[in-house]
Amino acid sequence: MPQLQSLLRRLPEFRESRMSAAGLALWLNWQGDINPAVPQTLQDYGGMAIAAERDQSLWFFFSADVFLALARLEIWGKFNPLPVAGQVLPARLLLGMKREISLSLENVLTTQELIVPQEFQVWVHPRAREMGTGVPGLSFEKAAALRGMVPAEWTMLRADSRLPYQSTTGWYSVLRPLGNPLDKGFQAGWRSMFGEIEEILKRHKFKYILHESFLIFPLENLRLYRQWCRDLLQRVREVKEQRPDGYWPCVSAIVDRKGLNFNNELPRKVALDWDQLVPDYPHTSFRNAYLLGEGFTIHEVRFSVEHSSMDDWCNVGLADDGQEAGALPVVVSTRAVAGNNPCCFYCGMRNHEVTACPSRKLETLTPSVWRDVALLDFETLNQGFQIIDAQLAGDIGEGVAALLASEGAEGIMTRAMFDIGSAGQHRMVRRMWLARGKEYPKGLDEMAPKDDNPVWAVLESIRHGEPVALERELAQIQIKNPRDYRNRSMLGFVALERGDFLRAASLWKEAETLAPTALQQGWHIFLQARLNEVQGKYQPATQLYRQVVRLCPQWADAEYRQAVCHVKMGFVEQATAQLLTLIAQDPNVFNRVLLDPELERGHLHLLTALHVPWNEAETRVEEEKQGLTRLRAELGTWFSEEHPFTVQTDMRVTNLVRMAEIRNFVPYQTVIHGRSQLEKDMQLRIGREAKDLKTRFNGFMARLMHIRDEAAWFPFPRILVEFNKNYNMCAASLNWALKTNLQVAETFKRAHAVAEAEEERLKDLESRLKFLRMVRDSTLFMLLFWRSFLWMEIIGLLLILVAAPLALFYGERAGATWATGLISTQKWQLQKGLILILSVVALGLAALRTTLVFEKKKDKLFNEAREKRSKKKK
Repeated sequence: MPQLQSLLRRLPEFRESRMSAAGLALWLNWQGDINPAVPQTLQDYGGMAIAAERDQSLWFFFSADVFLALARLEIWGKFNPLPVAGQVLPARLLLGMKREISLSLENVLTTQELIVPQEFQVWVHPRAREMGTGVPGLSFEKAAALRGMVPAEWTMLRADSRLPYQSTTGWYSVLRPLGNPLDKGFQAGWRSMFGEIEEILKRHKFKYILHESFLIFPLENLRLYRQWCRDLLQRVREVKEQRPDGYWPCVSAIVDRKGLNFNNELPRKVALDWDQLVPDYPHTSFRNAYLLGEGFTIHEVRFSVEHSSMDDWCNVGLADDGQEAGALPVVVSTRAVAGNNPCCFYCGMRNHEVTACPSRKLETLTPSVWRDVALLDFETLNQGFQIIDAQLAGDIGEGVAALLASEGAEGIMTRAMFDIGSAGQHRMVRRMWLARGKEYPKGLDEMAPKDDNPVWAVLESIRHGEPVALERELAQIQIKNPRDYRNRSMLGFVALERGDFLRAASLWKEAETLAPTALQQGWHIFLQARLNEVQGKYQPATQLYRQVVRLCPQWADAEYRQAVCHVKMGFVEQATAQLLTLIAQDPNVFNRVLLDPELERGHLHLLTALHVPWNEAETRVEEEKQGLTRLRAELGTWFSEEHPFTVQTDMRVTNLVRMAEIRNFVPYQTVIHGRSQLEKDMQLRIGREAKDLKTRFNGFMARLMHIRDEAAWFPFPRILVEFNKNYNMCAASLNWALKTNLQVAETFKRAHAVAEAEEERLKDLESRLKFLRMVRDSTLFMLLFWRSFLWMEIIGLLLILVAAPLALFYGERAGATWATGLISTQKWQLQKGLILILSVVALGLAALRTTLVFEKKKDKLFNEAREKRSKKKK
């Protein structure tokens, strides 16, 4: 026996419901296989299938059309076997925070069981009967409750077979192309797109009105409503993919027919801001969107701060588009993007007036905040948006002040949201007035000293002062400084806050002509472009932003704002191409798109478009993580653990691995580019060190050859046994290193070890060589010394042996008495004295001569020996 509780167990449970709607539940039971006409009829009359099993199902209807559907089935059952039983019960549809669907029934009703009869029967609960009372052709007969039904004043539905029981539901579809109707591009684009849409209209034979670029036609029943939404979404997708030149963005709204007439005035009577609609997706209420049933996805739009009614607006897409699965999981704070005020010039939000913008209290630029945003993953971003939404529920000024002071994710995100529009905020004025550079943003770093112009006081006072009083003060200052562009800059801001946009634009135009540098001129053009943007003049704004880029090619904000203008105009595809280019140049633009409150109109498209690079980055990061592991292992095969490059690279790899765990596009790009850069640095380091090693080994070899040449002259070879052993080992290692290819990890790492070992060995050989050189030089010195001494001694002896007797002989003949006395008495003593004196003199002269000619003689001997050795080798 079918049990209602069994169906209710299939429904999700949640503590807090986001929306709810009162209506009627229909509990159906049958035997065998149910006739397909039953669920089809229920769907055609606006029924939502909530849960189903093999022999029972549960439906929900927003209106009394459930009785019309059951009346049709009862009449059909009179002529065809239809063993189906049903109960119409009062119920409430519940939607969870993630749009889960559940149903609320009285507890006493949930315990029912029902025996299926042999014919079509419908029991109506007394409270549900109240909604069906008064429907023509329907009657309710009292009937006793069957076993398993709760006690109540049940009645059975009876229908007059003479009536048609047409559904009371009906809608009007209104479609509007985006852009300026006077623009040639609009005329050509809309003509081509209308040709595509007209084919659908003709196929379904829709009667339509085309008035002031609005296309209006009725949708008589739910079947046509579903078919139109499906055909429109499929045709837009087809045109975008196959005939992009024929595409033109259009916004679409589907409104209930009740209370409206099919005429030219219909678009004006629809309480809808057409400038906030997302192109390509039909907009309707949540109540109507859920009637579409399976095959469609529902996307929330934020036209107002609170969403608590099934009559709030949403847009629908095709489930097979993969929008839900292929979109980034980021849900922006509703209170940050919605509001009743115009778009704020300073920050782009609509939850406050321009004169109360919280950015007026900010004093310094914070471009570094995007580094903090890059460390937040999607889950943290969503949590931050929830906190922001809760903080902005009260006073906006106090809420934003608390958020800006917070150090959590919500504070970082709030500061980043205000940084997006920093180029047009008061905190930029001071930096721009003092800037002396010519390019943005580097030019802001070249600051001039602050002068004593009273306009600085006005800049400080504009946060709290009255615009009228400030304007009078600025007028007095301008009389004294008529050519000072800063007065006109400030007057422009005063005019802006008074709502005089024409005067603000004129003043900034004058300031542009008086500004001394290209950077300051470009900034005033930027202010004019921003002014056009907040007024909805997107094409003139885009042209001015392009002019800014021509003056300052590095001003990425101006290019970004062009993309924002395209999104606001509805040309999201063109904007996406620009944004992807900017993201390739600076990954932080990815996060900027997620946080920018002014991109709400294209939020769905952008989240879907950004999912492509995000998915690619996520896939690449998994590969790069494996690459980092492989790189770290490969690093150990090239360098030792103590090598400075190993320590530095290991720190970089650890940081990249940590970044890879953060689900944010910027860290992912850091990992992707970082891993590639690490590999390049590693190859460069290996090549450089291989070259340095070769140079080092060549130097070692030169030192070794010098040691060999020096040691070759050592006169005592037996002492050189240990020396020669070390020399031979060093020579063998150096010969291996010089002949080996060092681009192989094993030999590269071994060469490092060889270099360290051989350097120590060379130092040891060089220290021993000092001793050998000293012994060698001492030996050579003594040889040269004794050779000189011997020759001097021999010559001296000859002189003494010859010259002394001759002197005495001739002295005696000459009659010299000293000669006669010496010869007779002291002849041998004289000779011994002369020999002693000669020896001493010879020693001294030999030492002196040897000292003077030692280096020259040594070099000469070594050179002659080298020449002989080289000749022998040849």
